Amino acid sequence: MKALRWYGRKDLRYEDVPEPSPGPGQLKIKVTLAGICGTDLKEYATGPHMVPPDKAPLTMGHEFAGKVTAVGKGVTDFRVGDRVSGVGYWYCGDCYYCKKGVYNLCVNQGFTGLTTDGCMAEYFIAPAYACYKLPDSVSDEYGALVEPLAVALHAIRQGQVSPGDTVAIVGDGAIGLCALLSARAAGASAVHLVAKHRGRGELAEKLGANAVIYLNEGNPVQKLLKLTGGLGADAGIECVGYPDTPQLTVELVRRGGIAVIVGVFEKPGTLDFSTMTFSERTLVGSSIYVHEGRTVIDLLADGRIDPGTLITSTVPLKDAVKLGFEALLKDKETNVKVLLRVT
Repeated sequence: MKALRWYGRKDLRYEDVPEPSPGPGQLKIKVTLAGICGTDLKEYATGPHMVPPDKAPLTMGHEFAGKVTAVGKGVTDFRVGDRVSGVGYWYCGDCYYCKKGVYNLCVNQGFTGLTTDGCMAEYFIAPAYACYKLPDSVSDEYGALVEPLAVALHAIRQGQVSPGDTVAIVGDGAIGLCALLSARAAGASAVHLVAKHRGRGELAEKLGANAVIYLNEGNPVQKLLKLTGGLGADAGIECVGYPDTPQLTVELVRRGGIAVIVGVFEKPGTLDFSTMTFSERTLVGSSIYVHEGRTVIDLLADGRIDPGTLITSTVPLKDAVKLGFEALLKDKETNVKVLLRVT
């Protein structure tokens, strides 16, 4: 079968690899569509970061929609022919955190496309617990967006966003825009997005942002305070991972509000703790997801989340480097989510 294999920085190869077989508790999935995640792009452009160097070569990808073609021993919830999507984690089930049900904090965690072969291939293997059936009302295109939407929804839950809240999102990438959709689905009355790219800011407005604050047009905090009558946001969602974005997110949040850190950092961030002490703001991390993938599918099925505008293009897997990865690196104004057509 064909797969897109990561060998190192700027070295992705479309090549033949053996077809996998599922082990106990696993599914073999024939991939229809695979999405390029910001993590995938970073590994390609400047990695290795999250891919252990000794794992190369490795098939990339953890955002997918496809069909089950084989089930491993002990799997009872899935049958051959089921349309599925899913999430990326592999957890042990035995550590302290798994026994408490917070599988995203598993100390022995692996991840599809980063520590195990991923979905940018004709077939791949996933644990059954990380997969969900897709109803007929959810297309393959939307199914391929379940994983990034689950990341965003988990962040919104970490921020305890409730109906009527005001949310500030820092970052105009796919996760930031998914957080916008998730905040709306959670009932936020106002969602403001801090953006770097004009094209993505305009897209955010189409997705329902009340206001887009551009980083090159003055102080974002002062602009948000003006929009909120001097109060600030009930929750701030940091979706960038730059050293200065945690501080910005904290300052966008009102006294007693919650700042959520979603971004993956290559360099340590900085924080002025005096902006926390007397304001009693809360700073909380957000690590991928627990069961949000299932919730996302329900939200897609009933139309409370409609992510179609996020999909920039769909290109053949064999052309993934030129039309996918390189296109995303060269044009961040209009490219957001590129899907790879596998079958």
